[in-house]
Order: sequence, then structure tokens, then C-alpha cells
Amino acid sequence: MSKSIIVSLVSDQTIPNVIFIRDMPKADAYIFITTNKMEKKHIVENIINSCPEGLIENSQKIIVEEDSLVDFKSIVSGKLESSDDNHYYVNITGGTKIMSLGAYNFFTELGDSTIYYLPLGKDHFRQIFPIKKNKTKLVGYKINLKDYLTANGVTVQTKAFTGKNSLIRSKEENLNLMNAFLGDLNYPIKKMVEFFRFNKLRDKKNLELTDQIRKEMEPIFQAGFNLENENVISRGESNYLTGDWFEEYTYQVIAEALDKTNEEIGKGIRVTRGLKTSNEFDVMFTHNNALYVIECKTDVADNEEGKLSQLFTNTLYKASTLKKDFGLFVKYYLFAVNDFSKLSDEHKDRARVLDIKLVGTEILSDRTKLIEFIQKM
Repeated sequence: MSKSIIVSLVSDQTIPNVIFIRDMPKADAYIFITTNKMEKKHIVENIINSCPEGLIENSQKIIVEEDSLVDFKSIVSGKLESSDDNHYYVNITGGTKIMSLGAYNFFTELGDSTIYYLPLGKDHFRQIFPIKKNKTKLVGYKINLKDYLTANGVTVQTKAFTGKNSLIRSKEENLNLMNAFLGDLNYPIKKMVEFFRFNKLRDKKNLELTDQIRKEMEPIFQAGFNLENENVISRGESNYLTGDWFEEYTYQVIAEALDKTNEEIGKGIRVTRGLKTSNEFDVMFTHNNALYVIECKTDVADNEEGKLSQLFTNTLYKASTLKKDFGLFVKYYLFAVNDFSKLSDEHKDRARVLDIKLVGTEILSDRTKLIEFIQKM
């Protein structure tokens, strides 16, 4: 009896494999051609775990040497089920260059195969065997956020997919604070935020409002912010005022501009890879099968005009680390309530080298321009 078999070459870049498997009709069997190096990282398991239960019921791993064409041919031919009726759908996007060449040579000789490759950043797989001019397979499947992270071997330590995406405050309050930061209340509010941070109010459960604290909070009250208890500020409220509002505002604008569901976007995402220290990211979402990460900072400048703080450098370093963890399909943005158009060429070059897009008040101050920017991301 003939079978349809999907063949995947395994490497650190798992997303092309997940997209291909999820986009194709369910196969009778799945073959993962991998290496000992990838086995130590549990890459095949990550790919399978990112697919719905029951999709990959019959799978086989074939372990080859990553740099030997002779080894590839002998091992794969010895492991494949012998049947003239089977058809192999082969995705050679992953693996090493030698593995891709070996797979192409082997399955073209086998004959009853269709071989595909996913060009980076494209929305289609290109058929490279049998050779047909401009033959492509459009990708209909769109990966969601949790599956993307799972495919990359990341443990998600958050409730972002079970309701945490609900806003702490209303859209109107988030917008009011945004307008206050962009307007005449900018400096007084920033002073208040620094007062909160200096006194570590984010770490305290509740704090009684003294006359001094009321005085520091006056700009916020002018912006329309109200406390749930007029005599006490809660830890949640201090967290909100010292930055969570900007995270919410950014999340809200992106979700609406790109029409994202809760499965595609999350805020306050805390992730861990293996035994490494966990990292929290303000806003993450998937779009056109790429991962977008937005870091939200209310201020990355020192008091000295034009001088960026250590926070700016730390944020860029964090971004470069993330890009190594999530590979070629991650896009990183820094949203900050600063005018990045005034940055020095040195700072702009540093962000450009790390492929980090900077979005400041030159875009944030015009909501229409911001929405247009997001829709073109």
C-alpha cells in the first residue's frame, strides 16, 4: 500500500520544519534526518511538541554525520522502508549544507519524491524537484506564539495564554498616560516614576499615601489616573505607573492594528531555555510566521540631554542574546518614549548592527503614523 511520507532535515532552525509539516496534508509517516548534535538539544522533540497531538503518529529518526555525503546515502538508504509506491515530500531547508546536498542527491535518484526549500522571509516553499519553472507552494499555515516558542525549546512561564492578556487598566487610561508622557506633563511624570523606583515601590505590597507621595503623584492625577483606594497605592498600581501602562498601550495598539488573537500575541511573557535564567519580554507576537519581540521603555536617556542610559545598552545586549536563541526568524524592536531621531550615528549604528529597530516619539507621537508603521512591520 502506498504511503505519503514527509521528510525533514533537522537543525537549530525549527520553524521551517514546523510550518511545512503543519501546512501539508497529514502524512502516513514522518522522517526526521538529524545528527547527534541536534539529538542532544532535543530538536526533533521540540518540533513534534509544537504540533497538535495526534498529527505525528508515526515518526522515525535517522541520525547521520553532518558533514559526510557517503555516510548520508548509506545510512538513509538502509533505514528507509522499501516500497516503490511511497511518495516522499522532502523539506531540505534545515540541516547542514552537506545534509541538504545529500538529501537532494538521494531523493532525486529515488525518483518518487518532491523536494522543497523555504527561502528566508518568504511566504512560499519553492519546489526544486521535479524542476518546474517558478513552481512554488504558498504557505497557508500561520504559527501561533506558543507553538513558535515550543518549537524553539522554550518553556513558557506565564499565564499569557490563559487570560493574562486582559488589560489592567482601560484603553482610555493607557492612552491618557501616553498623551501625558508626550505632552507638558512629561518631565513631572518622569520625576514621579524615578521617585517610585528610587523608593522601590514596585517591591512593596501596599503603601500608605503620605503628603510627599501625594505631591509626587500630582502629575498622574492631572492625567486622569485614579487610585482604587484613595489612601493607599497598591504594588500593582505602582508597577502600572512605573512602566506597565506603556507595555499595555503597545500591546493594545499592535493587537488592534494587526488584528491579533490571544493565541498570536502575549504581554509579560517569561521564558526559560533549559537551566538558563528566565527572561521576561514585554510584548511578543507572531506575524507571517516570524517572531516579533517588543521591549517597552518609558525612558532610556540619562538626565544629561542626548545621553543614553545603561538601560539602552542593556536592552540591546538582551536583544542580541535573544536573536541567538530564536534564530533567523526573530525581529526585535525597542519602543521608548524618547526621540530616537536625535540619536548619534554611533548609537544608531550599534542598533543597526544588531538588527534592532528603534521606535521613539518620532513615531509614537502620531497614532496614525504608529499604526501604519506596525502594519508594515
